[in-house]
Amino acid sequence: MDELSELKFKEYRAFIEDTSRLTERRQNTSNLYISINSLLLTGLMFAIKDFGENLSLDILFPFLIVVAGIFISLLWKQVITKYKKLVGLRIRTLRKMENDEALTWMTKMYHVEDKLYPVDKNDQPIMGKGLNFSDKEAQLPSIFIGLYTIAGVFLIASFYNIF
Repeated sequence: MDELSELKFKEYRAFIEDTSRLTERRQNTSNLYISINSLLLTGLMFAIKDFGENLSLDILFPFLIVVAGIFISLLWKQVITKYKKLVGLRIRTLRKMENDEALTWMTKMYHVEDKLYPVDKNDQPIMGKGLNFSDKEAQLPSIFIGLYTIAGVFLIASFYNIF
């Protein structure tokens, strides 16, 4: 391996490590949001269970939890989208680096992964195809939003004595 190839390979390896750290950070962030939502839902269930005679005041705390949970889940969804864009940018850059003439000797792993993670002619992931974890991960906040919405409807219905 000549000096240029060695420099390019070191740059490529550093970029892979940075992409890996970014992916780990995204996963840790999602774990944090899952924990926050789990705590909020647990608190919500205890608050609903303890409805008392004074329903108009008892509904305020659970309703605030519902609103906070929806807000936090929407924020989480935005964070996932931003991380997806950052990781996607790095993967596109790694693909370009793999095409560098100084690195023709190495396996083009990010090109091999295209079979599992297909991309279009603009090197963008094809939605709904392959192993696009960010899209699957982005469904989690929607599930929590759905749970909070159901709880909110229940609270409003209880307030108006519909049940």
